[in-house]
Amino acid sequence: MRLIKKFFSVAGKIILSGLMPLIIILIAGIIYAIISVASGDNLDDLNAVDGARWTLYLQCAVFIASAFAMFAFFERKHGWQMGLNQKQAGHFALQGFFAGILLMTVSAILIWAAGGISWEASNWDQTLIRSLLEGFILFICVALSEEIFTRGYIQGLIKYHYGSTPAIIVSSIIFAFMHSMNPNMFETPFPFINICLAGILFSISRELTGGLWWPIGLHLSWNFFQGYVYGFQVSGMNPGAVVLQVTDNGPVQLSGGEFGAEGSFIASLVLILGIIALYYMYRGKNKSSTLKR
Repeated sequence: MRLIKKFFSVAGKIILSGLMPLIIILIAGIIYAIISVASGDNLDDLNAVDGARWTLYLQCAVFIASAFAMFAFFERKHGWQMGLNQKQAGHFALQGFFAGILLMTVSAILIWAAGGISWEASNWDQTLIRSLLEGFILFICVALSEEIFTRGYIQGLIKYHYGSTPAIIVSSIIFAFMHSMNPNMFETPFPFINICLAGILFSISRELTGGLWWPIGLHLSWNFFQGYVYGFQVSGMNPGAVVLQVTDNGPVQLSGGEFGAEGSFIASLVLILGIIALYYMYRGKNKSSTLKR
């Protein structure tokens, strides 16, 4: 009976933490649509409500707020930490950032070398520079919100009750389902598989480094370089003006199609190699630190 009660308690907290942001976003979207229609705007021209950039920032804000609220009301007394108060946070964030550049660069070059895409360089102008700046700011917000919510709160909650392995697996699956409404998510099996693998990579990095800053840095550079540098869609979303314009040569399992590099089987291989490399690299460092003590 105690195990069942604990299960429903944990599951209920996870569901509640996700429902609160969704309800707020839905209400804000309805209000926005009503105001737009009353002003004479055409919702088709606005690409419906989801296309508005402000909704992405609102989504980031409410998921962060939900994670902190749930932690403050239910978890602070239990003594576990969400992972933001980490020693050498900047050091870990930079390591993660450069790891994300490496992984996405390898993925993009392999897709290109295999003929899945071709590239054409864009002209450097004010529009491109502004797009890069806006994209970097946006993906800082995305990385912070998704890592604080998924790896900080959900992974921490499950780990406290069930241990590290269930926390990594379940939080990664939840992370993938959080992207289920993204365009072309289920065009092939690879988008869902790769979002799960990315979640595992982020979760293991949170576990091995003891905080959120490594996965935050990795998440930021993975998204930014995928979209604004190498020109792919980012989880099905169009980034706008980019450094390299992509032509999709297919097939979709190779190029990633309209989901982006995360829709390619090559990204699956790179993410798996990244998970293995990260595990052995930090496991070795943790063993060395233990021996020195």
